[in-house]
Amino acid sequence: MRGKILLGLAAWLFVGASLIDCVSDLPVSPAVGSGGNGGAAGVGGNGGGVAGGGNGAAAGNGGSAEGGQIVSTIPSGGANGNVDANPYDATPVAASADANCGSQTRNPTPQAVDLLLLLDRSASMSYDIASDTNCAAGSATCSGRWATVTTSLNQVLSATPATVQWGLKFFPSADGGKCGVDAGADVGVGPDTAAKIQPAITGTGPGATGTQTPTAAAITAAVAYFNALNDGLDHFILLATDGLPNCDPGTSAAVTSTSLGNTVTAISTAAAPGSDIKTYVIGIGSSTGNNNLTSFANAGGTVDYFPATSPDALTKALSTIVGTVASCQFTMAEAPPDRGNLGVYLDKTTKVPSDPSEGYSLAADSLTVTFNGSYCDGIKNGTYKLMDVFFGCPGVPPPDQF
Repeated sequence: MRGKILLGLAAWLFVGASLIDCVSDLPVSPAVGSGGNGGAAGVGGNGGGVAGGGNGAAAGNGGSAEGGQIVSTIPSGGANGNVDANPYDATPVAASADANCGSQTRNPTPQAVDLLLLLDRSASMSYDIASDTNCAAGSATCSGRWATVTTSLNQVLSATPATVQWGLKFFPSADGGKCGVDAGADVGVGPDTAAKIQPAITGTGPGATGTQTPTAAAITAAVAYFNALNDGLDHFILLATDGLPNCDPGTSAAVTSTSLGNTVTAISTAAAPGSDIKTYVIGIGSSTGNNNLTSFANAGGTVDYFPATSPDALTKALSTIVGTVASCQFTMAEAPPDRGNLGVYLDKTTKVPSDPSEGYSLAADSLTVTFNGSYCDGIKNGTYKLMDVFFGCPGVPPPDQF
């Protein structure tokens, strides 16, 4: 009798344990708006109201997300559907078929520009920058124009952004006598040319007495050089001269209406559509002829010339021109999935609007971003150091801050 009772109790205990185990394996429906519970091994959990349910053990598939915004993957479930990882340690993924949706481009590549310095080496470039007198050898009070150019240019070259590619051309050429200008450049435009330009200027110097100022020929040669270069970049000429043009006709030392008119024509031709080469003008010294240099700058599309009658003024003029020509165009490595849904940011906190006058513009290639107005000014003067672009997903705008 006692044996039967013990056998019956054991049977009841076995049934009870089985029922508890069965109940523990039943799925629990999640509340609306919360994530689903992980399923059994190989079976996905139930989807929640916003984000999908968690994965089951190893091979379980999660639920789907609502909408096209960026969502996060939930860590996979462990044994019996338990989450083993930190649920907040999520990896952003894009809820879109386009792999670029929700991605960002850090610091797109700024486009380089070419700046060719046309440096006057007429005999008067040995004169004092503040007066029209020749510097006596060994004078401690005379700031020679050529020496001042060398010092100022060294300062500016060392601070020039890498996107401004300098080149150098003397006029007349070192072997050109009074008025001759050779083809090509003495230092070709390109990256990291400061180490070549500085010794070239130091090792050349102004011409001997009687060396003239063949400006029109120099501009014409510069345009021919740029046209042959054909590197796809924007081209600029920086004309640094201490006097008005002559050598036209022939080797005449006189400044004539012909020499002035031919210089304006050469500069205008450079700036015309098809060449699009702007010319900046620096007048070195006190006898440069204000009205005529202004007409050169106007013809070159740069409004007015920069007078430089002191070392500081010359350095400032060079720095201003470099800042002006520095590019506000940046190239992205890949095109966005929706060109109308971009987040463009400067220093992460400033979101730039899409505006051709005061904002950014996206070129037809969907790769080139150009900043306009005060945003471009801020890039050139160093106010903004960092640029980011965020590719928005369909129907979901980018955030206000990056």
